[in-house]
Amino acid sequence: MTPSRPLPTAVARALGALWALVALAAVPAAVRVGEGGPAPARAPRVVLVVLGGGVRAADVLGRADLTPTVRGIAQAGFGADGWAVGGADPVDATEAVLTGRDVAVETPGRVRPRWPTLMEAVRRGLSLAPTDVWYASFADGEALELAASDHPDHGARFAPSLAVGDGPFGEPLRPLFALYGRPNPTAPRAWELLAGLRGASSVEAARRLGVPVDGKGAAEALRVERALLEEVDRRSRDLAGPAALDVRALRGAVSVLRLFRPRLVVVRLGQADVASKDLYAYWDVLKRVDAELARLRAAVAEDPELRATTNLVVVGDLGRDAQQNAAGGYGRSDGSPDQTRTFCVGVGPGLRKGASPRGKRAARDVAPTLAALLGASMPTAEGAVLDELLAPR
Repeated sequence: MTPSRPLPTAVARALGALWALVALAAVPAAVRVGEGGPAPARAPRVVLVVLGGGVRAADVLGRADLTPTVRGIAQAGFGADGWAVGGADPVDATEAVLTGRDVAVETPGRVRPRWPTLMEAVRRGLSLAPTDVWYASFADGEALELAASDHPDHGARFAPSLAVGDGPFGEPLRPLFALYGRPNPTAPRAWELLAGLRGASSVEAARRLGVPVDGKGAAEALRVERALLEEVDRRSRDLAGPAALDVRALRGAVSVLRLFRPRLVVVRLGQADVASKDLYAYWDVLKRVDAELARLRAAVAEDPELRATTNLVVVGDLGRDAQQNAAGGYGRSDGSPDQTRTFCVGVGPGLRKGASPRGKRAARDVAPTLAALLGASMPTAEGAVLDELLAPR
C-alpha cells in the first residue's frame, strides 16, 4: 500500500537505506563498483525498440503531434519508411526483425524462433555475459519465447537476460514492498543534496586519511546507487492508462541501461494492437510510448559513457490497413503498402546521419545490420547488412 502522506524523515532515511541495500544485493557481483562487468570503454552499444502491435508508418513519421521523439530520432540520424514486413501478425513480424528471416507460416502454437535471434548471435559472437545482452518485453509468458531460439548451435546457452514484469529486480524487492509498503518516490532535489553530501564526505575522508579523493570511483558509486534507487522509484509507481505495459518495458530497459551498461538491449512493445478497435486509444498509445522514448534518450544523454557509445533504433513490426474499418480503427488485412510496409529510424555514433537505404529494404535487414555495428555477424539471417546506414569505423 502506498503511504498517504510522507514518512517521517528518520523513517524515510532508514527505509531508503534499506531499499538501497536490498537492491544492491540483487545486483550480480560482476557489475558492482570496482568488480568489473561493464563493457570496455567505447565499445558500441545498441538499443533496439520494436514498436509492435501494428503501426502505420504515416502515423509515426508523419505526425509531429503523436510522435515528436521518433521524428527527432529520424532528423538527428536516419529515418525511412517502406521496409517490407516479415510476418503476417505481430509475433511473426517481430520474429522476422529479431532473426533476420521472414516468417511465412509458422506452426500453430509455436512461438520460439527456429533460427538464432540477434541477441543470441551477439552473445555468442562477442563472447558476452548474460548481463551484457537484455530483452525487455511488454508481456511475459509465451511472449518471452521470442528472446531465444531452439537452434542447436544457439538457444538457451546464449539467451539474453530478461527485464519483464516488475523489472530486473522485481523478485528481491517484492517481499520488501509487501512488508513495508511502497516508498515515496525520490524528489529531484534529493539527488542534488546526496551528491553534495557525498562530495563533502569524500573530501573530509581524504583529509583525515591523507589520501587523494577518488573522484572517478565516487562518481561510479553514485551512478550505481542512483540507478538502483531509481529502480525502486519505478517500482513504487503503479502504472496504468494507455500503453501501461509498454511503458513498464521501456522503464525496465532504462534501469538496465543505467546499471549494467549492456552492449545490446532489445525492447518489444505491443499495445498498439488496440488500433483495430479504437483509433483514439491507438493514438494515445503512440503518444505515451513516444514520451517514454524521450525518457530513454534522456537517460542515455545523462551518462557520458552511454552517450558516446549508444545507438538507438526504433522499428515497427508491421503496418495497418490504408482505410478505417467499420469500428473506426485500422485492421491488418488489406495487403496495401500501409499494411505490408513499416518504418525504421535510428541515431547514434555508429549510424550515419542522413543515410537512406539503397534500393529495397526489409525488416529482416535490421538484425544483421545491427549485429555488424556491434562487431558480430548473423550467417543464418536472410537479410542483408545495410552498410550505407553504418558510420565509418
